[in-house]
Amino acid sequence: MTKLQNGGQKLSHLSHELDLPTSEVSRHLQRLSEAKLIQKDFSGLYVLTSYGEEVYGQLKGLEFISRNRDFFNDHRVSSIPYEFRNRMGELAASTLGDHIFTGLEEAEKSIASTKELMWIMTDRVFNRLALTLAGKLSSTLDSRIILPEGIMPQDREAPIPSTAPGVQKRVLPSVDVVILVSDNDAVVCTLQQNGKMDYTGFRARDPVSYKWCKDLFLYYWDKAKPSAIS
Repeated sequence: MTKLQNGGQKLSHLSHELDLPTSEVSRHLQRLSEAKLIQKDFSGLYVLTSYGEEVYGQLKGLEFISRNRDFFNDHRVSSIPYEFRNRMGELAASTLGDHIFTGLEEAEKSIASTKELMWIMTDRVFNRLALTLAGKLSSTLDSRIILPEGIMPQDREAPIPSTAPGVQKRVLPSVDVVILVSDNDAVVCTLQQNGKMDYTGFRARDPVSYKWCKDLFLYYWDKAKPSAIS
């Protein structure tokens, strides 16, 4: 079914791509046709049916989870809202990175290169990232920060005061998911099973997984309340 995702295919082409005899490929296609997952179009090409497209969409999520089974065994993905877990297949093209924020270099690069937006939700203040962002602030840069209640620094001590241009700050009772979204790059990390954050997560640079991360941040942004720190 993966070979049919981007358009119709001939039997001979599928046989060549899969390096299988045409007779064997034909048997597989017959089974998929009987299951109403594929059909022949008017030009004789094999294509996914509407039902097949929906099934394939669900399979992408299962394939993504299976490929990253160690991560899902070690981390509390249940902290992510169900509607986003149900869309996990959209992260299929993202890459899993170990300790994404440990060295901070990649996060700093994202902040340094961003021109339109920088959204950060984190469980603690990263002064190094905050200072990098402070150097980028302008009225044209959409800068949003979400932190747990009680963690947001007082303005007189904060690297990024509430009065800085383009900055909006909000708080949540707790933060179990770390998200960083810049212009064309996003990162999402979740807690380990032991309740600690190791900053291991998925990096999204393709449009589909990037939108998933962006939508997740906006979900939390709508639930967060404005910071009253002064």
